Amino acid sequence: MVDVVWFGLKVIAATFAAVVLYLIGARSIRNFAKGDPPPDPSEVDLEDVDYRYRCIVCGAQLVLYSAPEGDVPEAPRHCREPMVLVTPVE
Repeated sequence: MVDVVWFGLKVIAATFAAVVLYLIGARSIRNFAKGDPPPDPSEVDLEDVDYRYRCIVCGAQLVLYSAPEGDVPEAPRHCREPMVLVTPVE
């Protein structure tokens, strides 16, 4: 009799665990579908620029020839530090 009750409790616990795992997985997958996708890069208006950045740690250089219209974009990072803008912004 005790074996039958113990087996029944194992089956109930396994069923409960399976339902909980299913609900967590379904909620995670549902969260991927929420929100609007980012805009297509071809739809963003770009302007011609000549921003030159230099890494303050190792001296590596980067040139940015086009950027979204408006403000100066955030400086890229290299060697875990933000790079410095070396060309004047007009």
